[in-house]
Amino acid sequence: MVNAGELLKDIVSELPGAMIVHKDEWGADTFLVGGKIFAMNGTNKTGQTILTVKGLPSDNEELVELNAAISPGYYMNKTHWISILLEDESIGAPIIEKCLKQSYQLIYDKLTKKMKAEINEG
Repeated sequence: MVNAGELLKDIVSELPGAMIVHKDEWGADTFLVGGKIFAMNGTNKTGQTILTVKGLPSDNEELVELNAAISPGYYMNKTHWISILLEDESIGAPIIEKCLKQSYQLIYDKLTKKMKAEINEG
């Protein structure tokens, strides 16, 4: 597996207005755009590192069925969110990048016109 921490930072640095904010009370890094969470990087109940992202329900269902390292979102709405086990050898950078960018886009698309304009100016 690639260095997930560096990969996530690299991907987020390419997304307009995106930032990573650590939440001590959750023990996780939150990925935000316009103040809204589009991903979380933390651990599950067994201490494994996971990335939880938003996705389209049909895509999420397919990803969960096709890959044992992807499960319905940990502590999130299980229809709209999935958790990716980052330590699993079957998970490569392309899957992580695709899911993270799609999650960002889903959240970005729901922002107000004003917020989008502020992000695009910034």
